[in-house]
Amino acid sequence: MQKRIKLLKNQKGMTLVELLAVLVILGIIAAIAIPMIGNMIENSQTKAAANEALNIIAGAKLADSNGVKGTTEDNVTTFSKDDLVEYVDEDNFISVTKTVKKDTKGEKVTSVEWAITGHKINESTNDDLKSGIESKLKKFVDKN
Repeated sequence: MQKRIKLLKNQKGMTLVELLAVLVILGIIAAIAIPMIGNMIENSQTKAAANEALNIIAGAKLADSNGVKGTTEDNVTTFSKDDLVEYVDEDNFISVTKTVKKDTKGEKVTSVEWAITGHKINESTNDDLKSGIESKLKKFVDKN
């Protein structure tokens, strides 16, 4: 019986130093993890906005191929929300523009660039995406 009492008295719990060491380690882990999680959330929101902008541009391309006439000045055609209502569900943009660049003679089309204005991607903290140009959006989505 006395041996059991001695065994019980010899058992020790965690010391204050051990407890403080555990708390310091947890604090360091939290200090590293919280900003990383915040960055992941921000990146996923930006990527979602870029995909949404690409979907709106795809709707504008479809409308253009179906003969929807936007407002055209020089070589820039602007499609408003009203022009794209049958092709796009989202309502959080102002317009989509199609810029056609031609050769020096003005005969052959050298490039067509699509852009979106008034969308939340234009307010992004990523400077490359602020202009809402389709090629930049695609590179961003593919890279991330």
